[in-house]
Amino acid sequence: MNLKNSLQPCGAAILKSASIKKFGLFSDEDLEFSPGINVFIGRNGCGKSHLLKLLYTLVKECGETSGNGSVLEAEKLENRLASKLAGVFRPDGDRIGRLVQRRKGQGSAEVSASFTNGGKCQFKLSSLDKVSDAESDVGKLQEAAFLPSREVLALFEGFIAAYQKRELSFDETFYDICVALSAGQLRGPRDEMLDVLVKPLEHEIRGRVSLEGGRFYVTGADGSIEAHLLSEGWRKLAALAQLIINGTLTQNGFLFWDEPEANLNPKMVVQLSETLLRLANRGIQVFVVSHDYLLSTRLSLASEYSEGIDEDQRCQVKFFGLVRRGSDEKGVSVSSGNRLADLEDNPIIAEYAALYDYEGSLFQNSQTRA
Repeated sequence: MNLKNSLQPCGAAILKSASIKKFGLFSDEDLEFSPGINVFIGRNGCGKSHLLKLLYTLVKECGETSGNGSVLEAEKLENRLASKLAGVFRPDGDRIGRLVQRRKGQGSAEVSASFTNGGKCQFKLSSLDKVSDAESDVGKLQEAAFLPSREVLALFEGFIAAYQKRELSFDETFYDICVALSAGQLRGPRDEMLDVLVKPLEHEIRGRVSLEGGRFYVTGADGSIEAHLLSEGWRKLAALAQLIINGTLTQNGFLFWDEPEANLNPKMVVQLSETLLRLANRGIQVFVVSHDYLLSTRLSLASEYSEGIDEDQRCQVKFFGLVRRGSDEKGVSVSSGNRLADLEDNPIIAEYAALYDYEGSLFQNSQTRA
């Protein structure tokens, strides 16, 4: 594929598709994404977080090149990709070749992606730690934010400086999101869009988030409270609010979130699902890894009954089920659909169905012994 001869993109773009060969657990998978919300589901150890990090790396690095096809530009892109892969995945000794699917002898992975403006990017990664054949004509991409499963407001204070001094062992997604959170809030009165997105979050956390002296606070009826004194669930919603009001999450941007439901009570999960739908409705492409029945089901219902929900939450939702199967235990198969029920293997629904059957068996046993 010679990308420099393809049509030049125009305007902002979001991810349309990706092809992944021999990267991690992915032997040969072609994925078509929704412009709205994409939900990755599967048992532990199926590569969901790796997929999220790989897509984040593509968006962060492939959108910065000029796309003129020169050798210098290719070398710059290859160096950036190699550095980002090492920072985001943190393999031993920065040996990014360890991300290639483990086989006897030498091998290489191939990754490519296409965007909605017609642009494409691609690269190869050898087991000898070398990125090669990198090309991109994607053009300018909007901001991308990656929220790890662990919330970051509590560790924000002093994190950026400590990370730059190599005093911390966190992967680079933590550094990136702290940099994004540190951006100043947009000046002037909030417009209607920001109010629609942020007010429900502020209502849930009982105040407004602010950054003062290198530390986050939430100020409301209870006074000004340090973020690290709040519950972890509140801190996660406060971080999302900050990314919205400082402009990180803008139209045609990207949000990657690993297990957003972690440490949220069911009421807050409902609020989170509504906010994700509102963000997607306004042009943010969302990628989520989830193990949560409530979050995934509410997103599925929004896809199934789009005409029945509020207009500001209508968007396209797509689910991806990742599963190890067959004799190739190192490989992962991916199924997809617009509803949870469309997935060939869905451990979330399977375990809830098993729980229902378990309760039935307990009831029958209790009746027999009575």
